[in-house]
Amino acid sequence: MENDTRKRYAITCPHCQAKQYACKSIFHEMGILEAGRGKCLDCKGDMKLVYHCETDTMSAQKWEN
Repeated sequence: MENDTRKRYAITCPHCQAKQYACKSIFHEMGILEAGRGKCLDCKGDMKLVYHCETDTMSAQKWEN
């Protein structure tokens, strides 16, 4: 198995404030910057991951159904 060398972005869970890291999704790479999704490793809350290309950062928001 090869090591994953993709860049990791620091995010904060909007539910429990846990610090964690995420990589860009395929949708982020295609330019759909608000199409990432994740689940907090601590509280299991659903998160929308938004990539900010102007600052090369990522943020997490509560997932709205």
